[in-house]
Amino acid sequence: MNDRQLWDQGLRCIERMLADLAPVKRQRLSELLAGYRQEKETLAAIALQIDSGTTCRECAGQCCLNGKYRINVFDLLSHCAADLTVLPDFEQKPLCPYGTARGCVMEAGFRPSDCILFICDALDRQLPDSARFALSMTEKALRECLHTASRLLGVPLATPLLLWAEKNKIPINP
Repeated sequence: MNDRQLWDQGLRCIERMLADLAPVKRQRLSELLAGYRQEKETLAAIALQIDSGTTCRECAGQCCLNGKYRINVFDLLSHCAADLTVLPDFEQKPLCPYGTARGCVMEAGFRPSDCILFICDALDRQLPDSARFALSMTEKALRECLHTASRLLGVPLATPLLLWAEKNKIPINP
């Protein structure tokens, strides 16, 4: 099965998961997703304070290579719950299928958690201690949100979507 087929079947499974949620779980999930997006936006804002845009342009996005496994189940669930469509281009190897020559196609709150958590050495050298502490606390909150949502749904939501779809042999319904 190719990456596009795995993506499509993972997406269908997530859509079914959302459709089948009891109202109480749906409300709690909505709260967790809002918190998840907020924590990622906070992490991105910290990186922007040290001019990550310039550093990343100079680097040409080396951290964005081979990114097909970066989006996890919860990241895509976040897109689905917000009624956003992601159209990955798995043909642009080794570039990330979720990006373009101008960068990520996703807003910060919807980017894969692996991407938003990553701080390269060049950025790390520019971080003041206060930002390091804020990053650490925000990362902890982000991971706790993921853990709580995984318990709520009974699904390992931090698992990369393509691996999850392949492992679970999600049936394809036409």
